[in-house]
Amino acid sequence: THMSIGEIRPIVEHALSATLATCEDGQPRVRPMSFTLTPDGRLLSSTRDTSGKMREFAADSRVELCFVDADKNHVRIEGRIDVSGPDDAKRSLLELHPPARRHFGDPDHPNLVHVEVIPTYVRWKPPGFCEYTVVAID
Repeated sequence: THMSIGEIRPIVEHALSATLATCEDGQPRVRPMSFTLTPDGRLLSSTRDTSGKMREFAADSRVELCFVDADKNHVRIEGRIDVSGPDDAKRSLLELHPPARRHFGDPDHPNLVHVEVIPTYVRWKPPGFCEYTVVAID
């Protein structure tokens, strides 16, 4: 059975944060980050240009996000990172993603990096021991 991005939206939106996984020189790296899911299924966030994540993104653009809501449903999203967002993408990010507004406030902030995850594989599962269900990416 396949689900759609729309069906997992409540889990993503109600999760306190996502765990972002990257890899650097064969060493997995994880950290919590907040993301906004756009209507077309992309995930937006922000970071500082001086963050260690930027080095990891440059070395390997593949990432995985894991969202867990209060009921312990989880969504895992594999994808590619894009940090090349132009100024209009930064303005849109600040409109759509409240945490970025709190941290940066201005699309012209010199340290603001627009972070976008383009999903390549999405899975969902309810609490407990069971298999994941693939989520269709349109």
